[in-house]
Amino acid sequence: MKFNKNLFNLKKPLLVGICNFTPDSFSDGGKTFSRTSALNHINSMVKDGAQIIDIGAESTRPNSEPITYKEEISRLSKILPYLNFKKYLVSLDSYKPETQEFALKKGVHIINDINGGSEELFKLTKKYNAGLFLMHKRGTPKEMQKKLNPRANMVNEFDKFIEKRLKILDKMKFNLKKVWFDPGIGFGKTLNQNLQLMRSLSKYSHKNLQILLGSSRKSWINFIDPSNADQRIGGSLASITHALQQNVDTFRIHDVQETNQMIKVLKALNK
Repeated sequence: MKFNKNLFNLKKPLLVGICNFTPDSFSDGGKTFSRTSALNHINSMVKDGAQIIDIGAESTRPNSEPITYKEEISRLSKILPYLNFKKYLVSLDSYKPETQEFALKKGVHIINDINGGSEELFKLTKKYNAGLFLMHKRGTPKEMQKKLNPRANMVNEFDKFIEKRLKILDKMKFNLKKVWFDPGIGFGKTLNQNLQLMRSLSKYSHKNLQILLGSSRKSWINFIDPSNADQRIGGSLASITHALQQNVDTFRIHDVQETNQMIKVLKALNK
């Protein structure tokens, strides 16, 4: 399948390795906020089985402060020219139109939009023959976990979120094989709402919709078993195993080697 200017033969499950090119991300706190460390981390994730590398130049953790698109582009300019766009897919984690277009011009294959996309983004992405990760969330990263609504039915909200975007994408004749819907685990949701969403994912495969699950190392695990971000590999793998059993096949993750090993062992056990 062609994404932007490059052809790829995608093999599922798809592992989306996270590279936070930021000084303040929740999981790694700036460990890859230099070109050398970022490239080493990317090469390691690709070697361990990641087919997609998700680059983010702005932290969207709870309580994070937004940066300008100019600062975001300045950061990306230090890393994008050094990526191997022919070897692996590159997704950009950004919700700013200026940054999205800048990255697509540079060859990025997929836009990962935490704001769930817009008609303008869909047109832009189609122009560059690229793909979409579209996430459902409530509120902005700075305040989303402070204004929770425990009574809200997040499964119904996610259904409506998908339905609204499908109408636009279908009208545009967008290739839905290049679109993934992300339930936005941890983005304006209580623990119970996160769990309800993860329990409901099987129905989307019956509708031939692609789901991207980003549950890795997030604080929902901490509410079940108190732990720091780097101590949540077990909880992350449990959620991925559960999602695999519901026919989810794309995962945005921090721990590529461990996840790939788990999938290989699970496949062997299920033969």
